[in-house]
Amino acid sequence: MTRRTRPTPARNRANPEAIARKAIRSGEKIRVAARQAVAAAPSSIADSKGPSGKLALLLERISQPEGSAMTELVGVTGWQAHTIRAAFSRLRQRGFIIALVTVEDRKVYQLNPARS
Repeated sequence: MTRRTRPTPARNRANPEAIARKAIRSGEKIRVAARQAVAAAPSSIADSKGPSGKLALLLERISQPEGSAMTELVGVTGWQAHTIRAAFSRLRQRGFIIALVTVEDRKVYQLNPARS
């Protein structure tokens, strides 16, 4: 068995919408259909669809008015506590407002706590 000493170079995974936007900015001539596709495209893929799977389950649980404690989230997802906190960190990067709040001597996670 041979061992690879150099990492494999990363492939260029260009987004066709990004290429079209760059072409429009640089003044290159492109097809009208490409311009229309860029204009109709959402601002980002993350904004166009919400999380799914266990992330959606976490959001559903913490969006309730009473919030959800860490032990409840661990039981629902089967994840460890540090994994749930990491998922919350990623959701915060996507723009969700998640806070740890004390409600009736109980620490719970809530989505948009200022609004509720």
